[in-house]
Amino acid sequence: MESVKTKPAIKPIEFSPTRTDSGPIGNDPPSLRADERLLTPQEVADRLGVSQRWVRDHATRRWPRITAVKLGSLLRFRWRDVEDFLAHNTIHGSSKKRVRGV
Repeated sequence: MESVKTKPAIKPIEFSPTRTDSGPIGNDPPSLRADERLLTPQEVADRLGVSQRWVRDHATRRWPRITAVKLGSLLRFRWRDVEDFLAHNTIHGSSKKRVRGV
């Protein structure tokens, strides 16, 4: 008798290329790096020296807004989003008008 070759019952899964530290592939949205941890509103408040309520308020208002990740009823923050918020809301120079040589 001749032996009959059959196909395997389970087809192997082929995965597409994954992200590397050099950045995302194609036009995929940016994701968390493996070493990046999401921060709680209390952790952000402690780092900025403000209240947790202030952080939550700025995560839910229209402007100025800190970008937040919503996980069910929880708010979490990427530190780079908090840094972007700070960079866009930094005041450069004085807002007061100069008075003759003063």
